[in-house]
Amino acid sequence: MKVVTSVYSDPTWTIPVDEVDRLRRAFPQATVVDAPSREARLRELPDADVAFLSQLQPDEFAAAARLRWIQSPAAGVASLLFPALRDSGVILTNARGIHGDAMAEHVIGLAIVLFRQIHVAIRNQERHVFHKPPQAAFRMLRGRVCGVVGLGSIGTAVAERAAALGMDVIAVRRRTSEPRPACVSLVYPPSELVALLGRSDVVVLTAPLTGDTRGLIGTVELRKMRPGAVLVNVARGKLVKEGELAAELSRGTIAGAALDVFEHEPLAPASPLLDLPNVVITPHTSAFRDDYWTLAVDLFASNLRRFERGEALANLVDKHAGY
Repeated sequence: MKVVTSVYSDPTWTIPVDEVDRLRRAFPQATVVDAPSREARLRELPDADVAFLSQLQPDEFAAAARLRWIQSPAAGVASLLFPALRDSGVILTNARGIHGDAMAEHVIGLAIVLFRQIHVAIRNQERHVFHKPPQAAFRMLRGRVCGVVGLGSIGTAVAERAAALGMDVIAVRRRTSEPRPACVSLVYPPSELVALLGRSDVVVLTAPLTGDTRGLIGTVELRKMRPGAVLVNVARGKLVKEGELAAELSRGTIAGAALDVFEHEPLAPASPLLDLPNVVITPHTSAFRDDYWTLAVDLFASNLRRFERGEALANLVDKHAGY
């Protein structure tokens, strides 16, 4: 069995050499090859049985005639779901479950930054200005409503932490018949997104990018939110119509936004979002943690053992649903 690892989108998202070596030690019966470049992938994928990667071009997939399974080290797999792969018999699994803790802490941190005016203090510090905003500008999360859009493993982790801080958590999810987590007081179907937006002080996007969720939040939805509400997006940038968000933030339609993901990355230096005083931006780092690759490789190794034994794999992706 040949396994190709190829996690390569940028230097912060590259599998460490020692983790590739750990796979080799754990699976001496397999040939484990790291192929970080396009040229290496085109060379190594034609006789590969398994690939551990987060991005793949259609021509690279076309060359991988023997490929039977792809494990992504990420939770989102939209970039892999081009027609040829989606319609093929190749199994696709993701790393669902390892991101929740870090992303939930990131969400709560961003909400606190906006509610406690920490972003204002940081900007004043850069200007060497010691200035206290009025007391009315400082708000507590306790007693507020957190609306989570997408109640998968990440959304549930956010809900648990928000509830622990004393927030009333409501949510939108597609499968409303599933049991409601104890930390969530109410679950809406996607058709009632507007109801969630109108009730929430913090709206958190944790839904996958699909045909149904692309452009989910734009002018119409933002104007349904409370004037004092903030939007936090740690899901996918294309869930939000970025130009419309910038325009509504400029008008003061909502109080602010914290964004970790963007329609196009890296975010262009000319983006109006960068100059808005009520916006906090992080560079797609909400899932980052110092032991990330240990967890991702552990999950892959566990699934690889299942694959060798012919057992069902964990975190199977419905390629047509998109998650």
